[in-house]
Amino acid sequence: MAPPLKADSIFFVLTRQPVSLCPFCNSEADWPSDIIVAYMDDGQRFVQNNEAIAAEGILEVGSPTDPQTGFVSLVRLTQTRVSRL
Repeated sequence: MAPPLKADSIFFVLTRQPVSLCPFCNSEADWPSDIIVAYMDDGQRFVQNNEAIAAEGILEVGSPTDPQTGFVSLVRLTQTRVSRL
């Protein structure tokens, strides 16, 4: 996973391998090709545990633009719930 832009973000980014910076903060060439934006379920907040997690949610495919951040995601999870493995 990649850390969110802000501590109070309602989303984080899933990647195959952990990264130390949010991919949206780097140039496009540095972005992992396998990112999935995960929007947290109501009441959940991102916690960086530095360990493997499982993320469950509703898979959405398409290219909408997030109205709050302006990010375009091709694949995303909504109503994401996270648990430690």
